[in-house]
Amino acid sequence: MAGGSSSNDPASPAGGRFSFPHIFGGVWLAYAGYGILLAVLPLAELAEGGGPLLATLVVGAPLLAQTLSSWGWGWLADRTGARRVPLVLAMVLQVPLFAAFPVLDATGLFAVRIVQSGLFGAVVLATTQATEDRSASAAFRLGRLQLAQNAGMLLGVVVAIPILLGAGFRLSSEAGWELVTLLGAFSGLSGIVFGFSGEPAAAQRPPVPTTFTPTTNPGIFGLAGATTAVSSVRYIAVTAIPVYLASSLGSHGLFGIPANTTVQLAVWVAVSSTLNLLASPFSGRWAETSVTRRRSLLVFALVYSVIWAAIALSPTYPVVFAVWSLPVAVFFTVAGVREAAFLSTPSQRGRAVGLLTAAFNLGGLVGGIVAGVLLARAVPVQTVFVVAALGSLLAALLFLPGVLRRSEPPAATGPPASSEP
Repeated sequence: MAGGSSSNDPASPAGGRFSFPHIFGGVWLAYAGYGILLAVLPLAELAEGGGPLLATLVVGAPLLAQTLSSWGWGWLADRTGARRVPLVLAMVLQVPLFAAFPVLDATGLFAVRIVQSGLFGAVVLATTQATEDRSASAAFRLGRLQLAQNAGMLLGVVVAIPILLGAGFRLSSEAGWELVTLLGAFSGLSGIVFGFSGEPAAAQRPPVPTTFTPTTNPGIFGLAGATTAVSSVRYIAVTAIPVYLASSLGSHGLFGIPANTTVQLAVWVAVSSTLNLLASPFSGRWAETSVTRRRSLLVFALVYSVIWAAIALSPTYPVVFAVWSLPVAVFFTVAGVREAAFLSTPSQRGRAVGLLTAAFNLGGLVGGIVAGVLLARAVPVQTVFVVAALGSLLAALLFLPGVLRRSEPPAATGPPASSEP
């Protein structure tokens, strides 16, 4: 089960021999930029006068574009068999959008970020390729992509921290221009690396149109609905934390060490990415079998309920920092995407993976809106986390039908989506 070698698929004119290391490298570079954005954008909106609503929505609302585009990129993959070319174009087209960040006000930054997120949604094509590569199990590949994502976020934050060490931060400052140069470089380089990835042999066959609806694929759509619910309540908490950090929690520095809130959040993202990075290889092994991953979806939804309740009961710096850092999402994400790939046929794979990715992102949109509205109305932060804890508890129940369902291969034309070890 080699993680770094190219597959044995024959070369094809459309993309050449498939190379998972190039997929890994492209995702790593793409998420380096994402790590910078996660650390900077909420606080940049506050600095530009956007207020708590825009500060939360700048993380959550752009995910609507990513939600729609994930489905769109998956549909394109199923209809054309192409993964590599649209992925390269999407990464390269983000570069001029990053260049516009410093000259925009809070509203303009918000709008351009939405467009940029729609392009970033093409990363779902890399995930689709990982489920189609036959040289290793899909769960193993998905775990390695989670490793690439978190290693990329860690790289981005570590590189950006020296730029963020000033007393304040605005995108229109010299530091802001340096930062967007980094963002453009990471995105452009990721496109170049993806360009050498080739295509899995399975993706080169002319696609056979098949129906993909809640009626024909109830398991996948049910999984997507439950995932959206858990993701929504997770983002209520996740998008509230940066605002809470900026308004009060971070006023005394990083565990007493003087540091502005932008640097503190960057350190938080770096620590979280490190722990997710360490957990990523295990997440793939965890999702190897249907029974294990279906149970884990339920269990980790319940874990979310517990950790948001912990913040509500003790909203102190150490507790919030510890909860932010827990690598729960990596296990939840790999299990969900792996299950969607298993339940789909090859001609449905792009849409199935795109739907699950859209479900995660739609949850981010809904959760960001809810958190923004609550905080804008001066609802106590403890109450926000109570809402998240209760919501996650209820959302966990939506995974019970999947846990009780017997494992089954995807029904439809073509060979099984993958074999269970």
